[in-house]
Amino acid sequence: ASSEICLNVYTRLRTATRWAETGYCIAREQFVIKPFAWKRMISDGKVVNMDETASQIQLKTETMAFTLDKKNGALTSWKVNGQEMLKGQLEPYFWKTPNDNQKHSGYVNELGKWKNAAENKTLKNVKVTKQDNSVSVKFEMALPAIGANYTLNYLLNGNGQMQVEAAYEPLCDTIPLMPKFGMRMRIPENYNTVDWYGRGPFENYPDRKTASFIGLYQLKLENFIVNYAAPQDNANRSDVRWFTFGTQNNGVIKITGLQPLNFRAWPYAEEDLESARHDYELPKRDFINLNIDLNIHGVGGDDTWGAKTMDKYTNAGNKPYHYGFVLEYVGIQ
Repeated sequence: ASSEICLNVYTRLRTATRWAETGYCIAREQFVIKPFAWKRMISDGKVVNMDETASQIQLKTETMAFTLDKKNGALTSWKVNGQEMLKGQLEPYFWKTPNDNQKHSGYVNELGKWKNAAENKTLKNVKVTKQDNSVSVKFEMALPAIGANYTLNYLLNGNGQMQVEAAYEPLCDTIPLMPKFGMRMRIPENYNTVDWYGRGPFENYPDRKTASFIGLYQLKLENFIVNYAAPQDNANRSDVRWFTFGTQNNGVIKITGLQPLNFRAWPYAEEDLESARHDYELPKRDFINLNIDLNIHGVGGDDTWGAKTMDKYTNAGNKPYHYGFVLEYVGIQ
């Protein structure tokens, strides 16, 4: 079998002490005995149909319909049996809202040009490759505000699985650190049960993750997020193999990485996090805001009055990046 095997070792007190009860865990560690088998999507199944206009490309299977914007490469619509899954398009997104440490470390000024980098991209070429049971659409774009090329490739098979791959290629050496390399989309608010196979159950980050063991976890979105007194970036999960968002009627949106993923999800937008001063001021939107990332800038915290995140937990803007995931709908509609 291709299943991953992890060994979790715990050291516990045999007898109670003045400072802890019997069974209190004083040390623990996790060892990956058999690594996870990362797999690319298989392009088999039923026929994929395609309709193309001057502004968009629509790909259809028996139960799915995906619409791609030919001007910016975004996935603007994903319908399952006629029901829309997207409340906000799937698009490249490089900004990570600052946390308290970063509000005092120059993060916003130094990395700020990434905030609207995806909105200002330009399209250079669109290439469509069609076979009976799959269609590939490749968007070649530029990020002029950054000085880099960006490629987005969608591959849909007849089973309704959409494989998404993104690649970043810098064109100069003077690009600032990248807040994150990934994408963003919004899904309906009732898909609020989060299951994932990765580090958990509590939030964790590239520089704050060894206390979180790899495992299978489930939380309601209201418990998945972290309500800091001062609203800020929160709720990331690292080294994630796959994750799902489910409804009470068993409808499930599933994302499976082609490599380890970071993901965050909130019932509000990045703009809400950055404009609210107190937790109670955060609105509850009619969508779930989802970030699907390869790498994210670490939380830092060597001190909270100016220290920057350690270099090894940052993302150089002058390095290439490539990642991918499979988007699918499983369960009863």
